[in-house]
Amino acid sequence: MKRLWNLSLVKKVFVSHLAVALLLILGLYVSTSDLIRSFHIATLSSRMDQEAHLLSRVLPFGVEGDALDALCRQFAAELGSRITVIALDGKVLGDSAEPSTKMENHRGRPEIIDAIKAGTGSAQRYSTTVGFDMLYRAFHQRGEKQQRLVRIAIPLKEFDGVVRGMRRSLIAGLLLASAAGLVLAWWFSKYLSERVQRLVQFSGKIAQGNFPQDFFPGHERDEIGLLERHLNDMSRQIRDNLVEITGEKEKADSILRCMIEGVVVLDPKGNVLVINDQAKAMFQVPAGRDVHGASVLELSRHPDIRAILNEVVKFDFTSQRYSKEIEFADGIWFSVNAAPLRNAQRMTLGSILVFHEVTELKRLETIRSDFVANVSHELRTPLTAIQGYVETLIHSPPADSRERQQFLEIIERHAERLGRLTEDLLTLSDLESGKIQIAPRPVDTAKLMQHVLEIFWEQAAKKDLRLNHRIASNCGKISGDPDRLQQLLINLVDNAIKYTPSGGTVTLSAGECQSDGGARQIEISVADSGVGIPEKDLPRLTERFYRVDKARSRDLGGTGLGLAIVKHIVQAHRGELKISSELNKGTTISVRLPIAENYSTANDAILFLCTGNSCRSQMAEGFARQWVRNGEKIYSAGTSPKGVHPLAIRVMQEVGIDISSQESKGLDRIPLPQIGHIITLCGDAVDSCATLPGGFTRTHWPMADPALAYGTEAEVLPRFRTVRDQIQERVAALYSKP
Repeated sequence: MKRLWNLSLVKKVFVSHLAVALLLILGLYVSTSDLIRSFHIATLSSRMDQEAHLLSRVLPFGVEGDALDALCRQFAAELGSRITVIALDGKVLGDSAEPSTKMENHRGRPEIIDAIKAGTGSAQRYSTTVGFDMLYRAFHQRGEKQQRLVRIAIPLKEFDGVVRGMRRSLIAGLLLASAAGLVLAWWFSKYLSERVQRLVQFSGKIAQGNFPQDFFPGHERDEIGLLERHLNDMSRQIRDNLVEITGEKEKADSILRCMIEGVVVLDPKGNVLVINDQAKAMFQVPAGRDVHGASVLELSRHPDIRAILNEVVKFDFTSQRYSKEIEFADGIWFSVNAAPLRNAQRMTLGSILVFHEVTELKRLETIRSDFVANVSHELRTPLTAIQGYVETLIHSPPADSRERQQFLEIIERHAERLGRLTEDLLTLSDLESGKIQIAPRPVDTAKLMQHVLEIFWEQAAKKDLRLNHRIASNCGKISGDPDRLQQLLINLVDNAIKYTPSGGTVTLSAGECQSDGGARQIEISVADSGVGIPEKDLPRLTERFYRVDKARSRDLGGTGLGLAIVKHIVQAHRGELKISSELNKGTTISVRLPIAENYSTANDAILFLCTGNSCRSQMAEGFARQWVRNGEKIYSAGTSPKGVHPLAIRVMQEVGIDISSQESKGLDRIPLPQIGHIITLCGDAVDSCATLPGGFTRTHWPMADPALAYGTEAEVLPRFRTVRDQIQERVAALYSKP
């Protein structure tokens, strides 16, 4: 039986049918053989009854011996039977086969005994007289004065042959029917097996994640056909649901990847369900480590992080919202917010944590607070002095004219200080907002330095300072705005003179150098032999109102805005600012600016700028490269590059332009000194786009970001095509201008 179940379906069905057929043949053979024999014997018995009734009329009573033997032989020849006449005591009176006188007494024969008792008797046995099986039938006959028994015997030899022939015919018929049944069973089992095999193939594809459409023909109307149609529908529904779920998952994954916040999703036990790359980086999870399912406390060794994660796991969200700010090492601040993760039935499945870095906000808040405090203080001091001396002059004017003149000079000095402060604030505001546009042109470095030095010769002489200058022989011209460059150097030299003690030196030098990218630049340095600046203060020197020694700076007349203005002028010229200092030895401030030979006013490069540099700016770069003229260089960049979007590549290929080799870049990879025209493509509002200080020609193209569109690929593609066509029209118009 075990072997049977290990067979294939076809063999199982066939073997089962074969076994049933054999059992059926055997049963029919046995039952039918007995039935045929019984029927034939009954038929013979009825015939023998009729013959006995006939013989009772024709065989006379009182005759025996040879005469009766002769009558018996005569009638036996006509009837085809053996006839025996027997007395009640068992004596054979006459027989058709043997002389009756020689035959033994038959009183003990079963048929004779039964006939005497019941009137008839039957028996089947081997006859020693004739040598084969006989069927005996005895009848009790009563005359007027005598009684006797008449026995008729029929040989079963011929009967058995007939029965065997009938059995052979029966067996042949059964075998023929069984063979036909087995052929039909083989065909049916194979047909059934093929349909089951398709079911097996279908389930295998489902198990492999493949959901075929219309796998079954579905034309059969039986139960398996109905099952096949239902499986087709199930596969189609599962595939559609899987596509939708996959799309939603990809959308969610893309959102998580693009988020600048760290996101962690926990189950009720505090195990990690979802974590994005930003959170992994924040928690310093080793690359390649899978933390899904890990305990939340395994994510970070930072005690504050571990404490917050532990708090969130135990937090009761029903009463309040979880929000907290924590400070990491090196002054890095994070805002942590948590919310419950609930299903459609409002059952809590865990919690969601969002880590948002607020270091810059904290810094800006500190700067804002310091700025307000500094401005208030800087304004209050001269205003208080002016107000005090004015009140004195109005209400209690001194009688001495020299004293009045002294008061007025003090008022004038403080008013000048207010004027300088106000002017510096306005200048700084204009530089930061981009209102001051840099008009670059070649500026002679030597002449620029000489002019600045002439301004400070007298001031340096009064303080007994040596004012030196060194200009390298290979020093070329600067590409920049001469007025702003002069303002930059004036601020640097002025600071150097103010903070250098008597007898010291201030050196202004210039020479050619190369940037990290290999571009030629002019480096101008202002070095002094003053008191120097502590190393911890160097990163903050360009902040507004930041002073190392506040009291001394005010005494020297500084506003605290000079270096902030210098920084923005340098940025506007796409230059670099470097400050180095050593206590009691002096400070050197170096400015690197683009050389005039690297700045082309005729063929400025174009930069297409958006947020992610994945769609809009990439398509604009692709179109511009097809229209470029006069060897212009074309660039694209993003403030937060995210990689070239595959759908952007696809829709550009539809118009015959391949951008698959283009890269998503940040501004740090763009040669800004070569850029003359910036075109922003970041939404509807120009104010939302990134701003770069400097002498750029700026154009804004309001373009919605198609990468933010939700839906299936078929739903999103038209949005990409619409933006593509808008950009193509704008680029064509740009290059069609004379």
